[in-house]
Amino acid sequence: MAESLALYSMGSRASLVSLKDLVDGYERRLILEALARARGNQRRAAAEIGCLPTTLNEKMRRLALRACDRPEAGEMAGASRGGDHGALELTGTA
Repeated sequence: MAESLALYSMGSRASLVSLKDLVDGYERRLILEALARARGNQRRAAAEIGCLPTTLNEKMRRLALRACDRPEAGEMAGASRGGDHGALELTGTA
């Protein structure tokens, strides 16, 4: 299995990005958005994401996130999607 993915953006080749970096970026954005909607309440954010609060806490620790790091409401909507390098958007079905 390839350890890194080559991402292409607008016909030009982007730098190689590891799958771990892509997953970490996606998880970071998902957690921060859930925390913003839950106003920092980790139990509500975990319920929204669909995991146990202990799992959310472990992921936050691994990603060096704190509940007080959450963006203000609406800030995530206008922000560039950090961690995904602008070339990959994950949506929908699991």
